[in-house]
Amino acid sequence: MRKTISFTLLIAMIALLSVTFAGCRSKTEFEKMLESEYGFELAFEDDFDGDSVDYTKWRVGYTAGAGEDGALRRAGYYEDSADTIIVKDGTLTIRTLYKNGQYGEGWYTSWLETSVADSVKSEAPIKDREDYEGFEATYGYFEIRCIAPPCEGIWSAFWMMPDSPAMGAEEDEIPGGADGIEIDVMESPYYNRLLNRDTVLHVLHADGYANTKTERSPSNYVRNMYSEFHTYGVLWTEDEYVFYIDGKETWRTSHVVNGEVLGVSEVPEYLLVTVEVGGYNENGLPVPGKNPDGSAFWCGDPNANDKTKSYDFVIDYVRAYTAV
Repeated sequence: MRKTISFTLLIAMIALLSVTFAGCRSKTEFEKMLESEYGFELAFEDDFDGDSVDYTKWRVGYTAGAGEDGALRRAGYYEDSADTIIVKDGTLTIRTLYKNGQYGEGWYTSWLETSVADSVKSEAPIKDREDYEGFEATYGYFEIRCIAPPCEGIWSAFWMMPDSPAMGAEEDEIPGGADGIEIDVMESPYYNRLLNRDTVLHVLHADGYANTKTERSPSNYVRNMYSEFHTYGVLWTEDEYVFYIDGKETWRTSHVVNGEVLGVSEVPEYLLVTVEVGGYNENGLPVPGKNPDGSAFWCGDPNANDKTKSYDFVIDYVRAYTAV
């Protein structure tokens, strides 16, 4: 009997230790470098190991205003539903599909953000609002591991924005990047371009959206980006931005546009994991694949995709490292 009990206890202890060590991820060499050279340590992490979105970390969906068209952005409807947000098997899937949904017929999708402000762009539906913490940081390293959705005119993105008025207003009253910019770490809008379909750009936008000052990186080829996981990250310091794909540096800049050094953002910025549906909306209705002047939308027409299928942006994790 004693041998049976001892053996049972041994098995239980091994199982407990297995669970314990499984939850303790060893630091990578890159993480050790972030800590030793910059004093950055893991400050935000979501591995999507549960069965639903962690609403203490994320706001889900998007509302651009009140009324029946409140969930309409560009040419897509945004909602927090089991159709568009799936957390399963350690991944988050933001699904885009064509359906006759709660706002009418059209393309439906969603997004996640960590904004902590009650600004217009952040009026996303929040569950358990009293527990919501969100996340913002000034300087650090920010990374996503993901698979882009294979479709035309619909693209995924991992980016950062300030809650300051710098990019929320049509025109920024303070020139330069110090008061906050849009940092596009990863975007996947080129599926409709056969010759450069598997490419990613890093993009910086400053001084509002009326007279935006934009700097773009060279094109970066990412093999099988629509079928395999890849990592995309940015190291944001007081002097520059350094971008990475799969751990390799792909671009560094202090945000220079036409010879003008705009410098780096000096204000807190939050994270966004989004899907965009190309086009615009008019009179509360989406117009996929078109610009307001009737010309073709630059990254293609969402309606060129098979409407009987869904298109998935699959995220394995999102991490952020900041100074302690």
